[in-house]
Order: sequence, then structure tokens, then C-alpha cells
Amino acid sequence: MLRFFATLILFAGLSAPSFGEQVPAPSDPSVRHYLKIPAGGLAEFLQRPAISIPMISHHRGGPVPGMPENSLEAMDNALSYGYGLMEVDVAQLKDGTLVLMHDDTLDRTSNGSGAIEDKTWDDIKPLFLKDDDGKLTKFHIPTLKAALEWSIGRTILTLDIKRGTDFRRVAALIQQTGADDYSVSIAYSMKQAQAFYKIAPEMPISIGLSSDQDIEKLDASGIPARLVVAWTGTRLLEPAFYSKLHRRGWRTIVGTLGRGSRAIDNQIRDKAVTMTYRDIVAMGADIIATDRFWAVQQEIRNPNLFIYTQLRLAN
Repeated sequence: MLRFFATLILFAGLSAPSFGEQVPAPSDPSVRHYLKIPAGGLAEFLQRPAISIPMISHHRGGPVPGMPENSLEAMDNALSYGYGLMEVDVAQLKDGTLVLMHDDTLDRTSNGSGAIEDKTWDDIKPLFLKDDDGKLTKFHIPTLKAALEWSIGRTILTLDIKRGTDFRRVAALIQQTGADDYSVSIAYSMKQAQAFYKIAPEMPISIGLSSDQDIEKLDASGIPARLVVAWTGTRLLEPAFYSKLHRRGWRTIVGTLGRGSRAIDNQIRDKAVTMTYRDIVAMGADIIATDRFWAVQQEIRNPNLFIYTQLRLAN
């Protein structure tokens, strides 16, 4: 089995309300939980191990009050709570610069305004990000290049490529920064997955697999099974289907994220269901994609579930 390391560094933690609930401070603000992938080992890491080791995918980089979505600062803060992947959004500016941004416009997430596709990096660079409560922070919109460089030795970025973004530019930048072992693409259709595979034939892809028909389409796609991570959606499926995916060697991602009453995160938060995150792991989730990373970490960080080596840096 590959070995993964949690590196401990000194940094301050935060505590503030988010989405109507209090976000607890990390148990030790000086801790960071880093995934270090051996050279060329990403595809092996993403294959499901014989012993389930549940993890988190931090939706939009794990924002909390004071820490805006798709920011390096939010991602760094999230890693003080536990191990995990970072789902981030990639958009392309008018001058071709790739940045982390979810929306088509700047208005909701920054003190800028207007369409992303009409802006250049010189337009974007001076702007400050807003957190989910709409409060302005001191943090800037990061370039994809900066995010890729930051991710190396820390976490895996799962890249949600927004409309109008040239995946060839994304793939080239990953190679340029040496972040090949820390980058996964997200595909929203089998056709898109095939296009990504053609451009970056060694890059793992998160592909929607929630039915036998989806598996059949994947088998016929020409995409090697070793590059597949199975996104199973935001609704729980039968445990037997997760087992079927596991038999193929695929890790499953279950999405509990979302802002509506049907979102599993919100149902658990509001105690509208008796289900816990550990129940979801027991059903077959290998990775929980969540907006409540602190709550999920509290449940699944169990010494019987995690196999990692921790290192402490000298002061």
C-alpha cells in the first residue's frame, strides 16, 4: 500500500458561524494533514484499497466564514481539520489566464463585477474575495498556476472545468507546474471524459457512475479503468451498487453537498434524518463530497479507519 503523510506546521485556526451553524476550531491549529503522493502514484492512490480509508472532498475548497470559496487560504484552513481532496472551479479569462472561480461573473464572490470571460488578469489581480456571508476578506482570486503549485505535497485538486475554459491549457499548466500527481479532472458526460482522456491520457477523471448503463458506457469509452474515480451523485444509491463499483477497483464519491433541504449535509445538520456520515461510509462511500468538512472529519477520523504516518517538523 502507498504511504501518505500528514505534515504538521504552525498556523492559526478560525472559528465562526457558517450556513447557520457554528464551525468549531480545529483540535490543534498547528496541524496540517497533507497527502504526499509518490511520483507517478496518483492512479494507484485513487484505486480503492482493500481496507476502506474514507476521505473528504472539500466542495469549492472548503469555505467557512472569513475564508472564501476557491481560495488557497480556505484550502489551507480545511487541511487543519483532516485529510482530503479539494474540489475547485477553473475559469478562463479573456487573456487566457486560468483562475479559480465558480461563477460566470465576479459579483457574488469578489468586490469586482462583470463577466469573467471579459476580464484580464490585470483586471482580476487587485480584487478581493468575499466569503459565503458576503463579507469582504483580504484574500485575492488565485490563479490555477498558484493553486497547482500549492497543492504539491499537500492535497489533490479535483478540477471542475467551467464552460468556455480550454482543457488543453489546463493540462499543459499541470505538466508545467509538475502537479501531475495532484490533479484530477471532473467530467460531466462520457463524451467530455473521452475528450479529456484524449488530451491528457494519464490524468485521472472523476466520471458520473450511478447506474449499470453508465458502467456500460464507460466500458465502451476506451478510458482505462485505472484512471476512473466514480462520482455517484448527491442521492444515496443501494449499497449493492457501491459494492459493484468497488469490485471494479473504483473509489466512490458520494455528494452530501448542496444548499437546499434535499441536501444530505443539511438533513444531517438539521437532524431531519437519523443517518450519520459514518453510516454513509458503511453504505459504500469512499469519499464524501461535502460543504460541512469539519462535521464529516469529526465522524470519520477514527484510528481504525485511517492508515497514515504523521511527521512533526522541528521548531
